[in-house]
Amino acid sequence: METFAVLWSDSGRVPHVGKLELGPDGLRLDGRRTHSVRYADIESVHVARDRNARIAGRPALVLDLAVGGSLRIASFAGVGVLSELAERLSHLSAAAALA
Repeated sequence: METFAVLWSDSGRVPHVGKLELGPDGLRLDGRRTHSVRYADIESVHVARDRNARIAGRPALVLDLAVGGSLRIASFAGVGVLSELAERLSHLSAAAALA
């Protein structure tokens, strides 16, 4: 399982610090709180760089979910990791939708 150090915020709530794990059927965010998302529940993925979408000043990966609004994820490693995650999550969610 691959992991990344991230900040995340769901539906505009206070950001959490932790790690993102890419699993076989979905992603898991672990920190003070845990949040799991199945790839099949991801409707769209994009990197938002505007000031309102940022988390602690960092660009955010935005996952629009079928249920529960959106989830924003920022990487401690920078925008390159966000772009890589965006591409991978787009492929994983598309594959899950076809399954």
